[in-house]
Amino acid sequence: MKNFEVLPLVFIAVAFGFVNTLYSQFLNPVYNQPVLPDVMGNVNVMETDGKKTYNRVYNVDSFPMFSGFPKTLAGTTFEGGILCNMDSDNDLEIVFNIGFTVQAWNYDGTTVSGWPQTVASYALEGAPAFGDIDGDGIEEIVVTNHGLTSGGFIFAFRKNGTPVPGFPINHGYSSRTPVLANMDNAGGLEIIVNKRLSGSGEVWIYRGNATTFPGWPKTLNHVPASSAAVGDITGDALPEVVMESYSGLFAWSSDGTPLAGFPFLMPNSDVNSYSSPVLADVDNDNIREIIFGTHVLGGGGYVYILKNNAAVLSGWPKATTQWIYGPPAVGYIDGDNLIDIAVGDQVISGSPIDQLYAWNRNGDPLTGFPVPLLNAINNQITIADIDNDNNMELICDDNTQTGGRGKYLAFNHDGTPVAGWDVNTSGATFFTTPMLGDVNRDGILDIAGAGCVTSPATANIYLWNTGTTFNANKIIIPMWQYNSRHNGVYGDNPHVGIEPVSGIIPRDFELKQNYPNPFNPVTKIRFSIPGAGNGFRSLLTKITVFDISGKTVARLLNSELAPGEYETEFNAAGLSSGIYFYELRAGEMKLTNKMVLVK
Repeated sequence: MKNFEVLPLVFIAVAFGFVNTLYSQFLNPVYNQPVLPDVMGNVNVMETDGKKTYNRVYNVDSFPMFSGFPKTLAGTTFEGGILCNMDSDNDLEIVFNIGFTVQAWNYDGTTVSGWPQTVASYALEGAPAFGDIDGDGIEEIVVTNHGLTSGGFIFAFRKNGTPVPGFPINHGYSSRTPVLANMDNAGGLEIIVNKRLSGSGEVWIYRGNATTFPGWPKTLNHVPASSAAVGDITGDALPEVVMESYSGLFAWSSDGTPLAGFPFLMPNSDVNSYSSPVLADVDNDNIREIIFGTHVLGGGGYVYILKNNAAVLSGWPKATTQWIYGPPAVGYIDGDNLIDIAVGDQVISGSPIDQLYAWNRNGDPLTGFPVPLLNAINNQITIADIDNDNNMELICDDNTQTGGRGKYLAFNHDGTPVAGWDVNTSGATFFTTPMLGDVNRDGILDIAGAGCVTSPATANIYLWNTGTTFNANKIIIPMWQYNSRHNGVYGDNPHVGIEPVSGIIPRDFELKQNYPNPFNPVTKIRFSIPGAGNGFRSLLTKITVFDISGKTVARLLNSELAPGEYETEFNAAGLSSGIYFYELRAGEMKLTNKMVLVK
């Protein structure tokens, strides 16, 4: 739902025949003349308020843009793209669904070999998903499309752009982004999609060979409202599937058995649209809860947290003034050791009226929240430390344009605007979550995003270099729904820096001494998740660092890990010299070691 705002024109981002290495040219709408920003990204614009004429300086972009960007293509995109490795080098590529095409670019703006790929019949839906669906150890790209009321396909491509055997699947109307997950802890990832029917819907799971997963599809009581969330919420080390219909929330075991208490029917005359569920251990019992947002047709919305028996967590739901469309964002925001939930609301309005909300797990609003008088926030809030101040920032989309320019907004952990942040796009960032990572592996944080123009339908794809040191452990949401598989599992982050160190499946649960020790300021931690005694199942694994008083100072890992030997890195920059403890938890197992920071 769009939020229309009448504001003064400033200037319009336009694709010209030449660009410098950092910026596209811009067009001053008053004089209809191209201007080139200075080396710091500033442009000098002569404006008038009807009484006098004056100079005004605008900053085109607070971050330099990678050479070869922005990319401007016909068509639209929403929910965001992905960062993934599409070739044999170590760099990441940028992949977007735009119109009828799946686009893939290197960080220098060149097209990845074998791409783009064009799909037939209908425009693409949501974001592409990336994962190994056929069990050959190499990831594939999965996308969906659909018609206005019916019809649609599921496409799967290898990294070189060739179709995976058995695809496309003539599935029918599948809305939103496909989700990839290993439903049986064997072989490749499965594909989880919905199917919209007349007044009802279904949830389907396909294997990587295009056959249907046993026990599926399952029926919904209304049309599908969002993508699924897929992860272990019962502690059995197998994923459950959580899916919204317009009027309820459903949850099934991997074999299709409904979880007790579901479907959950919202008690506040509210309904679901677009706010895909998120799975996270909110109450620290080592079992994930379900977090999702709703809206009331008469106005307002709610954020719910449910246990795996559909019981509502104490202190919830929390009400919002307007509708919720974006998936909740879950992570530690304000440093008080209580996990937090952030979401934005949206309504059609001629002036800023929407808000950015953040609560801790108990339902208490964080200091400085809600942030008022914003334009509609339609997508998931990005949580990351983007300036290395050891505090989290929140990035959100905005559905307005001023003189053709859209923007991403950024707020500190206390709700104040991030100083100097001025990230602009040609077209609105409406419904497009930005992506964060070190794309060219130079140790600097990069941000990718998109601005879309509605008439004619045009997508502008951006890649910015922030100049800030990249720290994977400080990026909580690097892309829409936490990862390139879009499973909605908090902590399941492909860039967290957890690396397998061998092909051996250990027999014992082990947490080794960090090395070096003492250290300053970086050290490595190696650990083992056993196989045989664990039934070779993946386990929810956490690594937490405490100071000598027991206060949590860092969370290095919160993710499902298969049996194996792993290594991660801890950077103690910003901490004082002293004794610290690091704790490894996997399932019911727990180990703790001591380390010494000497500066």
